[in-house]
Amino acid sequence: MDNTPPTTPHQRITVHDVARVAGVSIGTVSRVVNGAATVKPAARERVNQAIAELGWAPSVAAQAMRGASSHMVGFIFSDIRNPLYSAMVKGAEDVLTQHGYLLMIASSDGLAEREIALIDLFARRKADGLLFTIEEESDTAVRQSLSSARIPTVMLERELSPAVPTVGADHYGGTRQAAEYLLSLGHRRIALISGGRSNRVGRDRLRGFTDAHAAAGVEQDEQLMRLDGFSADYAFRQTQLLLGLERPPTALIAAGMHLLNGILPAIRMKGLRIPHDISLIASNDSPLAQLATPAISVIRYDGYALGREAALLLLQQLKGDTPPQPDARVELPTEFVMRESCAAPKAGTL
Repeated sequence: MDNTPPTTPHQRITVHDVARVAGVSIGTVSRVVNGAATVKPAARERVNQAIAELGWAPSVAAQAMRGASSHMVGFIFSDIRNPLYSAMVKGAEDVLTQHGYLLMIASSDGLAEREIALIDLFARRKADGLLFTIEEESDTAVRQSLSSARIPTVMLERELSPAVPTVGADHYGGTRQAAEYLLSLGHRRIALISGGRSNRVGRDRLRGFTDAHAAAGVEQDEQLMRLDGFSADYAFRQTQLLLGLERPPTALIAAGMHLLNGILPAIRMKGLRIPHDISLIASNDSPLAQLATPAISVIRYDGYALGREAALLLLQQLKGDTPPQPDARVELPTEFVMRESCAAPKAGTL
């Protein structure tokens, strides 16, 4: 058996070289690389030693052409600037790395055409699985692209029809608890700024808000519902419009990570004080919420845990160990963190 590595300085190392140095077949090398459990320990050790000695890395493209696992998982999300997604990525990566998978991330900027292009990219690269936070759940073209790709998928904070397994936070319970707290303080004109009805998160938040009012016997004023965006610019404009109403809200719930960045300046520009003139609750805890004066009460949940649970749910599909049903959902709790931004409404404002 010739165990001598190639001597040509610039010769490309191949699987044939690894097999020769390890004294095994090419098929055995392939099974070791792909984590097959059928390889005997002694042969596995020789192959790994040969790989280390030669500095060989298997070609992902070649593996994909043979139908082998790429050991790659894609993660498509809408906004790389959102720290919530950074936490999700870290949670997913920590789980997937332990199981030998490489997590590849891609930001769509919330554009359907980019979502389609990224789904196609991961399909062509033979990704083993996909984590996805689609922007518009009703977009037919994106849903068709995902269905055609036939990649095992887990949705984060969204849901699709036909159903795929999902992971999300209890936004219904968190928003309802926040609204109930404001109602208990005596507020009867509570505004809600959120992303609306186009995704699971927005629908759950609106339902929690509505149910809190119904349980308290308080009529909900549709004029106080601003449900068309998650951006700071949208929040800034809508807060100014709300505060300019003949009967402005006495409290506001900002249900989105970036909304607080627009709401706080709008309140300051109106010369109002929190909570003396208006009470405020935000979702997704942030340094801004913690360091604002006064500190802002929040509906908090764990982005890292969302990513971790999504990766675990995806692994069930990839490994075939009692794979989840298409409509399976893992829901993580939210926590209402009370700070100094809420108080009873001023007399005469109800």
